[in-house]
Parts: sequence; C-alpha cells; structure tokens
Amino acid sequence: AVAQTHPSERAPMQRRAVLTREALVQAGAREFSTRGYAGATAKSIAQRARVATGSFYQYFPNKDALLQELARDRLAWVAERAFELLGAQHETPASDRVDAMRERMRAVVELVMDYHRQDPGLHAVLTERRHADPDLDAITGAAERALVERIASLLERWGHAGDCLAVAHVLLGTLEGSVHAHVLGQAVVSDDRFVRALVGALIRIALPEPPE
Repeated sequence: AVAQTHPSERAPMQRRAVLTREALVQAGAREFSTRGYAGATAKSIAQRARVATGSFYQYFPNKDALLQELARDRLAWVAERAFELLGAQHETPASDRVDAMRERMRAVVELVMDYHRQDPGLHAVLTERRHADPDLDAITGAAERALVERIASLLERWGHAGDCLAVAHVLLGTLEGSVHAHVLGQAVVSDDRFVRALVGALIRIALPEPPE
C-alpha cells in the first residue's frame, strides 16, 4: 500500500519548500553580487543558503534560471512602486498639475536611483548577462515594453496630445540612461543637482503638447 501523507503533514513540508526556495533566491542574489556571474555556482549558492547542492536543482535547472527569476522580481518591484507614485496624478487639479507632477517625478527618480544603488554588483551581472542570455533578454525586453505602454497610458490620461508611445519610450530611456550614468558611472554633480536637472528634463518631455 502507498503511504498517505496527512494534510497536516503536507503543510509544514510545503512551508519548508517555500523557505528553502526563498533562501536559494536570496543566496543567489548575494553570490551573483559578490562573485559575479562566472564565480557564482549552484554549489556556492546552495552553500550560502545552507542547503545541499542537490536541493538547488530541485528548484532551478541551472543558475541562469535563478538569475532570470531575480530579474523578474526586481523589474516587477520597481515598476509597481513607480506606478504607485505616479498613479494618482490624474486626480490632481489642473492648476496644480505641474507642481504635483514634479513632486511625483522626483520621487520616481529617487526610487530608481535607490534601486540601482541597492545592489550594483547584481545589477551589473543582469546587464552583462542580458547580452548573452536570450531568455533574460526576452524577460527584460518584455518588462521594458510593458513599462513603456503603461507610461503611454499615463501620458494619455494626463492629456498629452503627441505620440504618447514614442514619448513614453523617450521618457524611460532618459530616466534609465541618466541614472545609469550618474549612479553606476562617474557622477559629475551632486545627487540634488542631478535629480533637479533630470526631473526638469522629464517634465519638459511629459508635458502635454498641442496637436500639430
């Protein structure tokens, strides 16, 4: 006869599985961050998570799959937080719209800066591996496309009369490229000066345009 697992026994097992998987994800983030892509291995990730190497392969076929999950989680987190900050913009009275937009844009810029500063080592690995891993590139590209479409929807809601999709693409590229240069490159001005300048540029791009 096949032994039956009582429901009360399955719950702790499922809980342990969730905790083990989460430990592996967190350990993977630290390994990629500190050792780089080449230095991080299934064995080193498992050791950091304090589980057997075989446990790693119960949850992930290889380290690329874990890295892809990290990318999904990070991209989803920053996108949702940014749209929480921007989402109520359409409720602002027209007379206060520019000031409200500036305040929210500043919050988003600071959020993206913090996101890049939280783990520059992991961010560098994700950027590097995107060019070598088609699956990671597809994940990142899909997230970027979704962001552009959501920004375009916000621009329409704010009354932008131009090409909202193209402007949204420019906004995202301006934000991402500028923050990369300032945070991950060689900063040439203080954070405060950088944020004020970038917010001003984003506002000028995002403000509604009269139809041609």
